[in-house]
Amino acid sequence: MEEFEREEECLKDKPTFESLVLQLARIGGKNVRDCVHKILDRLFTNQLMAKFNMKGKGKKHKLPLETTNIYEAIRAAVMKWDKEATEAAIKHHAADHLKHAPGRKGGGGHVCF
Repeated sequence: MEEFEREEECLKDKPTFESLVLQLARIGGKNVRDCVHKILDRLFTNQLMAKFNMKGKGKKHKLPLETTNIYEAIRAAVMKWDKEATEAAIKHHAADHLKHAPGRKGGGGHVCF
């Protein structure tokens, strides 16, 4: 989490942000869904992804991803990689990948409250 916060702070610098967008856009994929999933898997561990959802709402007190600089870089990278990609599709695929993170290896499992 500390590393995430440091990276978030670094991305306030425009050249650093643009550099990350270019790096992430090179990851690519078979389609928008695959690209979003590959980027998230490169940037986050399943354990870290399990702490987030898109809005930060819900009973599990998760953090919002869509308000972060890192998510902005992800969105910009996918849109650079695929000019046809929509923000709604990117958000949908990111939300879906985050939702299933607790069930993946190292995700910590689903906790019932």
